[in-house]
This record gives sequence, structure tokens and C-alpha cells, in this order.
Amino acid sequence: MLREKLVIGAKASVVWASLATLTLASALPIFADEARKLPTVGLAVPVDAATDAPYQEAFRDGLQELGWVDGRNVTLIVRYSNGDPVKLRKLIDELIALRVDVLWGEAPALKQATSTIPIVSPTMGDPVKTGLVASLARPGGNLTGVSKQSYDIWPKQLELAKEVVPNLRRLCFLFDTAAEPDAPASAHQLTELAAGAGITVRVFPVESPTGLQAALKAIRRERPQVLVVWSSPLMTQHRRTIMEAVAHRMPVITDGQNFAQAGALLTYSVDWLDMFRRSAAYVDKILKGARPGDLPIEQPTKFNLVVNLKTATMLNIEVPETILVRADEVIR
Repeated sequence: MLREKLVIGAKASVVWASLATLTLASALPIFADEARKLPTVGLAVPVDAATDAPYQEAFRDGLQELGWVDGRNVTLIVRYSNGDPVKLRKLIDELIALRVDVLWGEAPALKQATSTIPIVSPTMGDPVKTGLVASLARPGGNLTGVSKQSYDIWPKQLELAKEVVPNLRRLCFLFDTAAEPDAPASAHQLTELAAGAGITVRVFPVESPTGLQAALKAIRRERPQVLVVWSSPLMTQHRRTIMEAVAHRMPVITDGQNFAQAGALLTYSVDWLDMFRRSAAYVDKILKGARPGDLPIEQPTKFNLVVNLKTATMLNIEVPETILVRADEVIR
């Protein structure tokens, strides 16, 4: 009798052990899935993949230097809006619905979409003057990143314009009001600087591809001696359209490095690749627990001057040696 109880008890122990093993085995995939869940960064890119490629590479290189590799210990979810601000807003909403840990991209659109998810921007203008943050040192809220401080660019561009066109009296300024909240202030600053040098500025604000086409027609009729273009996502996406419309008629000066390859005479700008690479450090700190509002917004430290001598020859303009010796790149 005792032997039978022992046998029955042993069989019961085996059954319970089997059930426990089965339960544990069935739970393992769940535990494994949880262990495999990686932090996610949602990239809302305002241009197309081809235009973004070198900047995307710089950002990913920055992440890799800090130990983050897409698919290994972080997931990058990239969405391209191809220069369409309406599509950009929809893509941002999509990334928010995916509950990403960090949003990365243009500050105004992202800040408008969420006040809770951490935001890192590699290309802010003046976030204090536009009300996006409380201060550069302590932004507060959910936004941080790198500021391009465009206000410091215009005096240099005006100086370059006067060097290549010594008798400069008429200038047009083409800019995007949809993505750049500080654009009107920049236009005002450039106009005042030019007026002090005896130069008249006509401003052409646009907010869509349709508006851009109308502005380009008006600029051709205006026939300025120089066209200055602010390289917002809209302008960058349609840079070849802009160059094809005006580059053979007038010198174009802009703050977008990739405009030079499209035919701009001069580009003077912050080093965009450096800014994108530096933005990775903010993502790194936030993923490690830092609050974006406590991370100071950095200002640009590197600037680039690019000269397109092919365009100069086409326009019959002799670029002064004083500019060529300062250039970081000369396209011949």
C-alpha cells in the first residue's frame, strides 16, 4: 500500500514538473520578446531619402560612435515627407502613434505635435526668439538639440554678395514661412543690413511648391543682381527647380551646401553634417535617462564656404581671389 502511494506521488510529481516546464517554455518567447524590445527613435525627415542620405549617414555615424547601432540596440523608424509640409504632419502623427521614445527632426512641426515625447532637432533656427524654448542653457519642456542661429549668417552672405557684385544695388530674398517661424525676422534683419549698404531688398515668402513657382516667376521679372535663398526643407527639396529657373540669369547665394552642386554660385552656411552628427549625442543622453529640458541647446561651431566656378563662368563673374582662398570647397 505504501509502495503504491509512493508510486502515485512520484507520477504526480512528474506531471507537475512537466506542466511547470511546459508553462515556463511557453512563457519564454514572451520574456524573450520583452528582452528584445529596443528603444525607438522616430525620424521625421522633411525631404526625400536621396537628399537626406549624407545627413542621415552623419547622424547614424554619431550614434555609432556612442555605441548605438540600428537593429542591434536601438530601432530607427524613418519617415520621409519629400518636402511636403502636410505629409510631414501626418508622418509625425504616425510616429507618435507608434509610441517612439524620441522624436528627431524639424523643431517647429514636432513641437506643435507633442509636448510630452522628447524631441531632438539638428537644425533649429533661434528657438528662444520663436518661443520654442525658454532659454538655450535650460530649454525646459521636451525640446533640445542644435541651433543653426541663422541671424549670424546674413551679414556674411551680404558681404559675399558685395564682393562678387561690387555695384550691388538690387537683391531678392526667397524664403519659406511654413517651416521657419523666424523667417520674417530674418528677412527684416537682411533688409536692414542691406539698406545700410545702399542695397534694396525685395522679399519673396512662400509656403508651398505652388507658391514657390509663382515666386520664381516674379523674381525673374524683377531681375535682381543677386538672389539669396534660405535653405528650408521646401527650398532644399526643390533646389534643382530653383536653380533651373534662375541660376543662368543671376548669381544665387544660399546657406545650403547641397545648393552648390545644383548650380548656386556661393553657399555659406553652418556645417550641416557636423550638426547632424552632434545631434546624436542628445539622443544618446535622452535614451540613457536625461530630460531634454535639462540639456543645453548648442550653437554652431563650424561653417563652410563653397564656390561654384562653373556657375561663375556661365554668368561671366570673376570670383575674387579673397573668396577663393577662404573657400572650403571649389567646384570647377
